[in-house]
Amino acid sequence: MSAKKDMEARFGRACDALFGALKGGEALAVEFEGEDSTFLRFNRGKVRQLGSVERADLTLRFYANGRTLGSGTGLTGDADSDAKACAALLARLRGLAAGLPEDPFQVLPAATGSSREEFSGRMPDGARLVEEVLEPGDAIGRAGADFVGLHAQGPVCRGAAASSGARHWFATEIFAADWSAYLPNGKAVKSCYAGREWDGAEWRRRLAAELPRLEALNRPERILPPGEYRVWLAPDAVDAFVPFFSRMGLSERAYREGSSAWTALRDGRKKLSPKFSLAQDFSLGAEPRFNESGELAPERLPLVEGGAFANAIVSSRSEKQYGAVSNAAPEWEGVRSPSVASGDFDDAKVLESIGTGLYVSNLHYLNWSDFDSARVTGMTRFACVWVEDGKIVAPIKDLRFDESLYRLWGDKLEAVGSRRAFVAETGSYVIRNLGGSLVPGMLIDGMTFTL
Repeated sequence: MSAKKDMEARFGRACDALFGALKGGEALAVEFEGEDSTFLRFNRGKVRQLGSVERADLTLRFYANGRTLGSGTGLTGDADSDAKACAALLARLRGLAAGLPEDPFQVLPAATGSSREEFSGRMPDGARLVEEVLEPGDAIGRAGADFVGLHAQGPVCRGAAASSGARHWFATEIFAADWSAYLPNGKAVKSCYAGREWDGAEWRRRLAAELPRLEALNRPERILPPGEYRVWLAPDAVDAFVPFFSRMGLSERAYREGSSAWTALRDGRKKLSPKFSLAQDFSLGAEPRFNESGELAPERLPLVEGGAFANAIVSSRSEKQYGAVSNAAPEWEGVRSPSVASGDFDDAKVLESIGTGLYVSNLHYLNWSDFDSARVTGMTRFACVWVEDGKIVAPIKDLRFDESLYRLWGDKLEAVGSRRAFVAETGSYVIRNLGGSLVPGMLIDGMTFTL
């Protein structure tokens, strides 16, 4: 049995056992996360850790007599052992629920639909994984850089079901080669190659394409004074801002509670540039449409269109509490599978169009500095360079910026790139993350740097 089918069988058995054990007045929502992954960690172009991880986790949300609580357990794959673990967890939740206060905005699972999405992939040959990933990095080593990173590959699965009748399954086979090349002077290039179809030739091409940037980073560092500079934000840098539409962002609850940075946008008092549009787009196939209660979100939901507010992210709980219409958001009401619209700017003319200014590859340590005005602060990081007369002159000493997104993506947004990059989620601290953003680069005619 394939890993994906085995995971789906574990999920199905657990759901059948749990729902069959419910008593009158009880309801249950079940989430499943599973993976069968191979990991390769490396530095200086050599293997530091090579191994595999198989795990399957179940998270339950239990509802009884106006009370709600949740907990989880692991699934071993042994049917008897898993059945006992599920029974014990359900009994424990039932006992704890009796001592909780009632939840006035409890929303019982009501979804009844079902779905099944499964995506196959082509991964590097496991028998030649080390050679396939590391040999192309020899050129990085010859350039005097430390080739370091983490490659992960294999199937990742998600499931959601509810006692109301919903049952959904999502499985995909993906890889992510998340790597950096560090020079002795502390400068670095960082990138990631991710997807479902591994192409060894493309991997070699991507690494070779970074060699000119490494050469430029070996030049003496340019220290720039604080001020306003013309800037190209590469897709990785643009992606760093996308979470700010989730964190104190476009959530219905955040707006109602007065903690949204986008209140002025929603109220129509402010707008972004007509060149800026953002949508939640599950057609990317990067993560499932269903939430923890088994509700299916629309395949595509416009959030900002032509610089104007289009839709909020609304959960069923916010629907009950505030009377808004749910669009099957998870309870945390964050943007999933974000997609920023491309523009008509020719990315091949980036340096020429900067003229004199900054090419910003990556950003670091971003946070709100004043969410009422949607101000964000952060640092440049990795291969950020000074450009003069359309040519790279030198790497820069890292700069801190403090800028309102109303301004950055408002009247200062000069152009949006025609080519978009998929920036994958690469976290694997507990389990391999799913998701990612589809984003273009952006030309900014004046970004404020403070330190």
